[in-house]
Amino acid sequence: MNLYPWQEKAWAELKQANVKQHHASLFIGPLGSGLEKLANTFATSLICRNLTDTKKACGKCQDCQWILTEHPNLKVVNNEAEEGTSKNISIESIRNLKKFFELSSHIIGGNKVILINNTESLTLNAANALLKILEEPPENSYLILTADNISSLLPTIVSRCVIVPAPRPSREEAESFLKVEGFENLSSQLPLFNNLPLDVIAQRGNSDLFTIIINEFKKGKDFELMAIEPKWLTGHFTETICLLQKWLYEIFLFKMTTKFHFFESNKENIKKLSDAADITKLLNMLKSINKIKLISNKPINKDISFDNLMVEYRNVFK
Repeated sequence: MNLYPWQEKAWAELKQANVKQHHASLFIGPLGSGLEKLANTFATSLICRNLTDTKKACGKCQDCQWILTEHPNLKVVNNEAEEGTSKNISIESIRNLKKFFELSSHIIGGNKVILINNTESLTLNAANALLKILEEPPENSYLILTADNISSLLPTIVSRCVIVPAPRPSREEAESFLKVEGFENLSSQLPLFNNLPLDVIAQRGNSDLFTIIINEFKKGKDFELMAIEPKWLTGHFTETICLLQKWLYEIFLFKMTTKFHFFESNKENIKKLSDAADITKLLNMLKSINKIKLISNKPINKDISFDNLMVEYRNVFK
């Protein structure tokens, strides 16, 4: 399995450190850094018995062919497969993992591996059930977890894992990757997505929508609630909230330091809004949007929540 270019050095260090000796590993970093690919590469390297010189799965042996469909010794859990709107990993899913570990390996001495993506989406009961597995792991069994925020996990789970930070690309690596993938025209959007080219590519279909929304944000105190379109919120609510959060942070950053981070192409608008912003109201607004962001993927009334935010947004400016 090929890693992203910015992950190769981290992979070499990971294998040199021989993390394989520990039964549980926690990969931490934003999804846009290629977090799941790095963790999946590690998982498959524990299954394949014919590793390459770089200690990756060979991709050719019978085990690797099974991995392409469903390997009997590898179990992958992702919250997207869960039922319900919350998409939380349930206690039933974790109990099934315990049963999976209790089954004999399909080959004598073979490793059994569980990969749990988005571990922060575990329910509390599921997290406690996982903790029991971590406390008493069977022989030749490995648990690999991924999360973008270590603080969202139970400290007792974190303490039982080897922490593996997922590397982020440099600006040069991000621009080079976009060019190779045929998206060089999107390089200017890298600051908006924290220099993560995978996020830039994933959100490229929303580029025009983001431009429309930003043009409305530029109006400051003259923003009209009637300008809010249903598509801002339907299927794009979390993205719209993140966009507003970054816009506000940019205004705050310029007010404090006269520097830019996300919206360098909108310098004049940011400067104008920063001059007009009341610092106390701006800080309160940032707190408000942080609260909404935490529940943005929950079943809340998006129209009312966003309307309230934008009323507060208008009041930030003199």
